[in-house]
Amino acid sequence: MLKLIKEKFLNKQFLTFGLIGAFNTIGSVLIYMVCVALGMQVGLASLVGDCTTMIFSYFLNMRFTYHEKPNLKSFVTFPVSYVPGTLLNMIFTVVFVDFLHAPKMIAKALALPVTIPLNYLTMSVIVKWSTKKK
Repeated sequence: MLKLIKEKFLNKQFLTFGLIGAFNTIGSVLIYMVCVALGMQVGLASLVGDCTTMIFSYFLNMRFTYHEKPNLKSFVTFPVSYVPGTLLNMIFTVVFVDFLHAPKMIAKALALPVTIPLNYLTMSVIVKWSTKKK
């Protein structure tokens, strides 16, 4: 089990994904904070932050993480890779705020240890499928 975890997560590809993810996460969290400051509900603010940074994430990950040329098939399927992580992040954000009484401004960041590895695994499968040579 440890070997599998090491192979999947302790490699250059995952580190690159993590750096790009950090850039996108900062953007997403900043957008989330602005939305919350403007009075938006935390679940919706979390979703808005994630969706707005998704396009940048697609192009950066295709170029630097997966070394693939962007194409229509992968562009259309890319958002699917974010669905599990985005939904979990939104749910965790609401749980942290409404049930655990975490500060609204940091609640989204508290869910990242769960959602980052999930996004990486899901995206890896989708990119592999959508760029498969026939």
